[in-house]
Amino acid sequence: MPGIFNKLAILAAVAFLMPNRAPANTKLLASSIVFLGRTYRLASFNQKSNPMWEFVSANETVNNWTTLLTIIDRPDAQTRPDLDRLSQGILDNYKSHHGKILVAKTVADASGTPFNYLAAAFDEPADHRFELNFVKIALGPNNAYLVMYGVRVSDPHDYVGKARTYLDRHSPEIGLELEKATLPAIGTLPRKEF
Repeated sequence: MPGIFNKLAILAAVAFLMPNRAPANTKLLASSIVFLGRTYRLASFNQKSNPMWEFVSANETVNNWTTLLTIIDRPDAQTRPDLDRLSQGILDNYKSHHGKILVAKTVADASGTPFNYLAAAFDEPADHRFELNFVKIALGPNNAYLVMYGVRVSDPHDYVGKARTYLDRHSPEIGLELEKATLPAIGTLPRKEF
């Protein structure tokens, strides 16, 4: 099974080195976001530790999602060293929850602005699935933020094979989409739990 994780690391690295990237399919529509050609609507907000907004697609909820787009405001990180500490903390948290880190690196967007990127996989054999998290950690105008694209890949017969196929086909485009994602200004998002 190590092959699935090594292959993702190679694909993610290639995706960020590719010249002439196609424009992202991400755009904002009121309280929704279009990401990878799919519309995500705001489904929840909480401020347990940091302000966090979760966006789901179609008829999904935050309890039964198959894909989830999450934005987290991090006012505790305002400088590049803060951003690196934050990224390391996220990496350590994923590892402590048995996440397999597929890739973790600092990259630059088209304007040369650096951000940290990581991808992690959580094996959930009882549910016959992998949860894959693709995370961009960057500095905004005032402080850091995270945008995480979560995908649950399941199959009662061969979820490992299905996850491998998903990563082969989609990890480069997810990395590119996260890099170029047009997200709502954090200050404009509602801060009332629902």
